[in-house]
Amino acid sequence: RELFVRDMAGTQEVLYVAERLIEQFLPRLFDHFQLQNVQMSMILTPWLMTIYTRNFPFELVLRVWDSFLVEGWKVVYRTMLALLEHAQPALLQLEFEEIIMYLREFTSTVGGPNIMMASLKISLRRKHILKYVAEWKGLSEKGETRKVDTGVFNRLNTRGSEVVSSMGFGSFVDT
Repeated sequence: RELFVRDMAGTQEVLYVAERLIEQFLPRLFDHFQLQNVQMSMILTPWLMTIYTRNFPFELVLRVWDSFLVEGWKVVYRTMLALLEHAQPALLQLEFEEIIMYLREFTSTVGGPNIMMASLKISLRRKHILKYVAEWKGLSEKGETRKVDTGVFNRLNTRGSEVVSSMGFGSFVDT
């Protein structure tokens, strides 16, 4: 629910945790993105706010959502890491514009079973997620969080609520 509130605090937390997990589990890719000035929110916002329903093949979406209902956000982050790990060899050879274009095309070509199997090999634990959530909350309390441009969020907010409503869960958007 917090993903779709007006200030997007939940989304900012999810993106912060995702960025820190990439830094921890895929440090070469994280450094390359930093070098190329690729903001994680540019890539991850449509993936995470819709829990992959916007850009990925239905086969992968179905597997992620099935696991999400049991495991929660852990599977979403594990899938993100598996996707980026799968794309990492190509991404490390690309510059900013090419990275963005590559990931746009990449999302429609990934295989659900392969990504889900790869995600199970990632040693992500709930304690990793909780550590970064606590870190985010500490930064938020001190007012030290950097705000992410909410223009992208506002567009996804509308689309995200449409997707969730179409699945029979009602609306998650605060009015």
